Amino acid sequence: MLEEKKQIITRLRDAKKAHRRWVSNAQILMQGVPVKNDQIPLNETECGFGRWYYGEGQALRKYALYKAIEQPHTALHNTYLQIFNLLFRERKVSLFGRLLGKKAEPSQAELEEAKRLFVLLNAESLKITSLLDELEELIMGMDEKDFRLLFH
Repeated sequence: MLEEKKQIITRLRDAKKAHRRWVSNAQILMQGVPVKNDQIPLNETECGFGRWYYGEGQALRKYALYKAIEQPHTALHNTYLQIFNLLFRERKVSLFGRLLGKKAEPSQAELEEAKRLFVLLNAESLKITSLLDELEELIMGMDEKDFRLLFH
């Protein structure tokens, strides 16, 4: 059982790392560094963490801690979508500008709003990682009987 518990904890930690990587990629994007589309999926079920949460993590769905993760995770992706739309939506460029190969950039107000939203995104991320830490502690503290009921 100890080995199984270690595997479950390792997968949970991998999901947490995937979440942190995703937030790091979003932060890089905020700084204007282009990232590949597959590095920042917009849908909460497509990110590395979401694949765990909506996949094998479902074994933990009877726990309030697990259920509490869904709302901030969805909010995080919704906030990211707002940021993405502010920074990368199509903007009209004058004919002269297009001839010169110019692209319309976000306005100062859009950049400020994106920064404000990124603060919210980080707050949601902190909620998620805190809940994951508590979930890990819960699993580590399970006795053999509760663990077997949960995962077998």
